[in-house]
Amino acid sequence: MNGSTYPNIDMKKTGILLKEKITEQGYTVRDIQNELQLSCPQPVYRWFKGRVLPSLDNLLMLSRILKVHMEELLVVEENMQMQDEGQDSCKMLCHNNDEENGDTEGSCIFLEDMQKRLSIYRKRFAAGAA
Repeated sequence: MNGSTYPNIDMKKTGILLKEKITEQGYTVRDIQNELQLSCPQPVYRWFKGRVLPSLDNLLMLSRILKVHMEELLVVEENMQMQDEGQDSCKMLCHNNDEENGDTEGSCIFLEDMQKRLSIYRKRFAAGAA
């Protein structure tokens, strides 16, 4: 995979986009906290600041609340190069899900897994099953 392009989610720009879309539709942080059944509003503020991304479950629910496709909530840069083979070529997205399991270290999901899930969701969405 040396030299091939690999999409990268821009966490800062995604946070700004999430904040804009939520605000545009008249929702408050407290509204989103309640809709997603989060124990506190901090995760939403972390998303807005680009410190973490919403989990896939939360991203799915946000897309339904905001009535947009999940991919419309992500800002993707297409010009990132993969690292050489033999090095750690898996880019990871980390999200802190301490509101779900008390883990303050956070947990990580591989970007590849997220892309696969988004692809499946997009197909289902297009077919009207999402």
